[in-house]
Amino acid sequence: MKKLKSKKGFTLVEVIVVIAIIAALAAILIPTMIGYVARAHVANINSTAGKMRDNVTYFMTQAGTEGYGMFRTRNSICDVEIIVDNGNWTVNTSDITVFLSQYDTHWTGTGTCDMNTAPRVEVAEERFASYLANAFRDVQTGYCKCRLVGGMCYALYFTDEQNTEVTEMPPFNNSTGWDIGSFQWGNDDGGITASGVTVGTSPVIIV
Repeated sequence: MKKLKSKKGFTLVEVIVVIAIIAALAAILIPTMIGYVARAHVANINSTAGKMRDNVTYFMTQAGTEGYGMFRTRNSICDVEIIVDNGNWTVNTSDITVFLSQYDTHWTGTGTCDMNTAPRVEVAEERFASYLANAFRDVQTGYCKCRLVGGMCYALYFTDEQNTEVTEMPPFNNSTGWDIGSFQWGNDDGGITASGVTVGTSPVIIV
């Protein structure tokens, strides 16, 4: 009985002090960890956007060698919208008149394909979609928009958080963004819009 009486538990004051210390540490560490995770996601999606830009340019170069690429002039400009929905890739082209036509491959304005389906040879957008689906097999949902100029990818943005247009992104013909490399992001480090969508850009747009 004496041994049992000699054992003391924590007093209410001690418990409150410990809880207060844990709460203070959490208030400091949790935002920091969230910031690290957010910055890592931005870095990863910027990397994907850069690779996507390289792949778009590569495809257009190959299309040029096969006779259905873009006219190689500064006036040959086309905005391309790429939508990924459950592994199905859709490519929409804004102006098909800036592309060459081969006897068996033509640009029609839109085409959809996935990594497991052979594209129709006659539809250039399907060939484009199939190429991207196989190059980015891990991407099941996303939205990408890029500007092609003379067969090269001038600029591109990509998000894997939605498959609709990110309306907050600056247009490609707007100097407040793509031309000067800065944009009013919704966070301090860039890469997250005011509505909370993480977007990768190539070239990288900073704050």
